[in-house]
Amino acid sequence: MQSFLYAQVVDSSFVNAQIGLDEGPKQDFVVGKIIFQGNNQTKPQVILRELLFDEGDSIKVSAWAEIRQQSAKNLFNTSLFNFVEIKVQDIHNGQGDILIKLTERWYIWPIPVLEIDERNFNTWLETKDISRVSAGIFLTHNNFRGRREELKILVMGGYNQKFGVSYSAPYVNRKKTIGLGFQSIYTLRHEVNFITEFDKQQYLKLSDKPIQTDLLSSAHISYRPNYYFTAFLQLRYRHFEFADSLINMNPNYSPGGRELLQYFGAYTKLKYDRRDYQSYPLDGYYVDLEAHKYGMGFFDNGLDIFKLQTTIRVYWNLSPRWYYAAGFVANYSFGMDKQPYLFNRALGYGRDYVRTYQYYVVDGDDFGLFKTNLKFALVPPKKVKLNFIKSEKFNTIPYAFYLNLYFDAGYVDAPYSSTTNKLPNQYIYGSGLGLDFVTYYDAVARFEFGVNHMGEIGWFISFIAPI
Repeated sequence: MQSFLYAQVVDSSFVNAQIGLDEGPKQDFVVGKIIFQGNNQTKPQVILRELLFDEGDSIKVSAWAEIRQQSAKNLFNTSLFNFVEIKVQDIHNGQGDILIKLTERWYIWPIPVLEIDERNFNTWLETKDISRVSAGIFLTHNNFRGRREELKILVMGGYNQKFGVSYSAPYVNRKKTIGLGFQSIYTLRHEVNFITEFDKQQYLKLSDKPIQTDLLSSAHISYRPNYYFTAFLQLRYRHFEFADSLINMNPNYSPGGRELLQYFGAYTKLKYDRRDYQSYPLDGYYVDLEAHKYGMGFFDNGLDIFKLQTTIRVYWNLSPRWYYAAGFVANYSFGMDKQPYLFNRALGYGRDYVRTYQYYVVDGDDFGLFKTNLKFALVPPKKVKLNFIKSEKFNTIPYAFYLNLYFDAGYVDAPYSSTTNKLPNQYIYGSGLGLDFVTYYDAVARFEFGVNHMGEIGWFISFIAPI
């Protein structure tokens, strides 16, 4: 494959278009000084945390290529840099200094935000209802104080109103293994999906007053003892208020049909991530285990739900331009005999959906989801430099295009589903073709054509990796 930075890129993953590789040393060596270049804001200790080597380490020439490449990928997956180059300078008396050249991203984004109150872009395209759009200001600093801390402030009005602040620090101890963070978000809605009928969400709207208000406050702690494993624990407080008309339309919307619902909850996640490029992986694997607990006995509301979910994703580089990926998600819940509608979510939310069913939701207690993807690099990773843009944070743009052939299947167990919903309690599947566009700042755009098991044909647009 041709690299547009340096020669001898050893595989064709997208991330390598943003990692500079040279021929490397010809002999074993001891690491002398580690020299940084281009980290105008990022602190050296943040960079050192991601390297597989340190000053004084003995490196065998046969192992250097893998050590260097994985170190560069670790740095790139921090989402702090657009380009990374690691190279050994001249070796004298068996010792060589290592130069790390970085192109930092733009970290501060005080930008206007337009948010559509839909599960995905495709469902909004059905109506193209501009009234369902909210506007606001989203201020985020992705490298606060140069320590990879994230600070976010959100103010939004229009269809829904949101006010929120969050802060996250990846490391607070000397070993850089423990992180902390918090968030608080207040949301006011004039319209909510109050029930699912005919496998689609039905909406209820009040123009004169809010139909639902929601306050979420949480704090978390994370533990990352090495480059690939992370443990995460979050404690949450949630406060809902519902309009009486909402509860009248669906008494099972909240536990016991309550117009006021508050509860404590907990969320934990264990993950092991060996993907080459987290935003659009082409090689490696990912495994996680998640647990959600809703209701912890502090309020007398009858809420008691425990959900377990595991995700496995595997990616193979079959040849220089061919790739294959498979993903599996399984969710099991228990506690309440009949879950309130507010918590009864399965397929069709977030990234857990069968492709070609973007217009539907499948609610239920438990589900399984299987995805497969065969892709061809129609335009392998390249880069173009826009000389009229002076800032190096924006003037060099990596890009790639991939053709896809996909097949997805899923099943939802829903013992209390409405008889009008036909998709629960049966296997659903879809397949089709797609074109993916990948560029910098973790941007992905997917354009897909497919057919589902009901014979429906459609075009779909998405903005995250398929698996």
